Amino acid sequence: GFHRDHFGNGPCHGRRLFEHPAMVRDLMACTLSATLFDALDWNGAQSVPTNYISDRLKKRSGDIAWLISRRRRPGDASPPGYLCILLLLEHQSESDATMPLRTAVYTGLSYQSLLRALHIELPLPPVLPVVLYSGTTPWRASPDMAGLIADMPNDLRPYQLQMRYLLVEERALLQAGGLPDTNLAALMFRLGASREIEQWRALVHTLVQATQGPEFQELNRSMTAWLLLVAQSNAALDEPLPPVNTLEELAMMISEKPGVWAQQWKQEGRLEGKLEGQADLLLRLIERRFGPIPDDVTQRVQNATESQLMLWSLNFVDAPSLDDVFHD
Repeated sequence: GFHRDHFGNGPCHGRRLFEHPAMVRDLMACTLSATLFDALDWNGAQSVPTNYISDRLKKRSGDIAWLISRRRRPGDASPPGYLCILLLLEHQSESDATMPLRTAVYTGLSYQSLLRALHIELPLPPVLPVVLYSGTTPWRASPDMAGLIADMPNDLRPYQLQMRYLLVEERALLQAGGLPDTNLAALMFRLGASREIEQWRALVHTLVQATQGPEFQELNRSMTAWLLLVAQSNAALDEPLPPVNTLEELAMMISEKPGVWAQQWKQEGRLEGKLEGQADLLLRLIERRFGPIPDDVTQRVQNATESQLMLWSLNFVDAPSLDDVFHD
């Protein structure tokens, strides 16, 4: 499902954003070495399932997985190899000490699932577990399994589980600077962290220009839904923002009412009015997608806390049913 939390004070990115190959490509462009990045055929990226059934029939879920072809070297007649990228979206407010173990479990289940579905064959492709962290505090957890396992005799060390993940810490990337201006992942990081309305408006305009073309249609809609939630969270507005479907519509709405957007962009106070606006927006979005809203659902949303509204709003972005909106 859709993990929840804040980067700065805005909602985190949802699964749908990174189910688009352009977003994964640009995220990896920000983090991988140029040699490794250029050795991969991003045009042939394949999204693969991340819902796994273990041997004990216990259902488990990862986040997002991609198979990326490795480019052949000149004169190489062997079958093309692959790199399996497991993208784990980690949006909690603190680092997770068990993350090396989680990545090891997801990796093993992913290999099993891909083998059974005949997406891969032996020998197994190398894997790159990537943890995308959007929390407000620095990530403190150990990057590998060695940091989780107690001291032991040297004779036991060869038998211990080994796993290490690549940490992508959004806040650290932004603070380091140097991210490309039109990189989609970098634009989303900046929009999530921006507290200045004029900067936010310029970033949305850049994002519109960077997502032109039919191949970006689905990503455009997912970005719009996420940014609308960010805007509603950041702006203490007198009225909820109207639903929009595309980045172009969002940019136009900002341009047509600059004074409304400029007022109290994430200022203190007015919490009660802000919660009412968030609840009203969520109810209108739910009605637009799922039809008439039962009275008990309306009452539940209107009486919700800020954290509940944020959770349900983020769930809404990729919820296939009304019940999934309120899934914890």
